[in-house]
Amino acid sequence: MEPELAVSYAEQREHDWTDFSGRTGQTQDYWEHWVERSHSWKVPIEFLQPLGLDAPDAFAPLRPLLDTLDALEEVEVPPVEWMHLTYVHVGFLRATDILWSQVESFYANAAPRIRRVEPFTLQLGGISVADDRRIYLGVDDGGSFRELRRQIRNGVPKVYERFRDDPVFSAEGGDAFVPQIDIGFFTGEGDRQRVIDVLEPHREFQVGSLEQSQMKMARLPIQPSAHYADIDVVAEIPLLGAKHRGGYHN
Repeated sequence: MEPELAVSYAEQREHDWTDFSGRTGQTQDYWEHWVERSHSWKVPIEFLQPLGLDAPDAFAPLRPLLDTLDALEEVEVPPVEWMHLTYVHVGFLRATDILWSQVESFYANAAPRIRRVEPFTLQLGGISVADDRRIYLGVDDGGSFRELRRQIRNGVPKVYERFRDDPVFSAEGGDAFVPQIDIGFFTGEGDRQRVIDVLEPHREFQVGSLEQSQMKMARLPIQPSAHYADIDVVAEIPLLGAKHRGGYHN
């Protein structure tokens, strides 16, 4: 882990919490504007880690908090199997953005570069709120996801194009990406203070660690009738680090 980066992530969580807890009135409904954000409920294509699907037991320490949040009218908690970490949002399946026939090319272009990254460990811990819409679990990755984003950007023209307009990935080549896992979404109902009272004692809660040796690309079905349908993993790419030079890899 890079200590300075871990401090930066913690500072971001603190900033987000201060912004959330300093406001008054009801929270915003996370799904209210999704029709516009998703171009009429189109399906996202993302490089993501389906951590809840791959390692649901890792989230067991969070179960008491998740159950408490789920009992609030202010919060909707997704199934653990849906909880994931998106590190590159490629786009949405639609005629003017991404065609299904293009998805294989994203994998083919990204895989040789993703394999160059060494396996790494995630430390899960720290609770905060972002955008006044979602509750998230913090992730310390030692900068590995920023390196993966750089490799994917250099290998996939569609991602390179998207990152040109992404304020998180600056024109100077720096990347301010902060990994997070959404664990709850606001409904726009109830009382903000009730959420603050529940989360405050858990803000520094440490969940545990997870080893990462394989990266994945998936389509994330988020439809009005079933926000948390199964994540459809369409590609798996091993992290080989220096071993990627050892010959052909499918």
